[in-house]
Amino acid sequence: MEVLSVARAADVLEVSPRRVRQLLESGRLPGQQLGRSWVIDRGDIDRLRRNGVGRPWSASSAWAVLELAAGREPDLSAVERSRARKRLADCGVAGLVVKLRARAERRGVYAHPSVLDRLAHDDRVVRGGVSAARECRVDVIVQDAAEVYVRASDVVDLVNSYALDENHDRPNVIVRVVDDEAWQFSDGEKVAPWPVVAVDLLDADDERSRRAGLELMERHR
Repeated sequence: MEVLSVARAADVLEVSPRRVRQLLESGRLPGQQLGRSWVIDRGDIDRLRRNGVGRPWSASSAWAVLELAAGREPDLSAVERSRARKRLADCGVAGLVVKLRARAERRGVYAHPSVLDRLAHDDRVVRGGVSAARECRVDVIVQDAAEVYVRASDVVDLVNSYALDENHDRPNVIVRVVDDEAWQFSDGEKVAPWPVVAVDLLDADDERSRRAGLELMERHR
């Protein structure tokens, strides 16, 4: 068992040592007090981190980790790049799924089945999740749904172009809206890099997609 101090736990959770002590005293984070000091099981810290405890990330922080995982070099300062590398090394992409939700705003919408293929291949979008399954060679096939990334400045036109219903009780399209300043896809890129697709699948509601995301992670380990 690996045990950490309050200071090290704060570093992993990206919170202050005072916040770690509050979590310990409230019982949300198990730990053992030895005199005036605490020791904490690393496994308990990891479980807490996966549940989203800690400072929320910015979209640029999330994309920095994903770019590095894909073998790319994000346009960052040396300090920001070092921070992103440390996050990736400490937790791996699979351990950061909750934090990486900051990469985009997730919207569930309904599109008529007749437009799904055109939507997924629209020049304004990049395919992710189940819509990128074939290119990433993962065992999940969904023919009546789509999953795409779009710039924030393009989302209104996209909704109007395909008459997307944002109030439907059975959405069949996941649209992930990325701030223009955080957009990391290159011109002409139609399929998201494998770490992005893996995180999309790991964050899905169904078990089959989550298994496919884990398999994709394992293949690139």
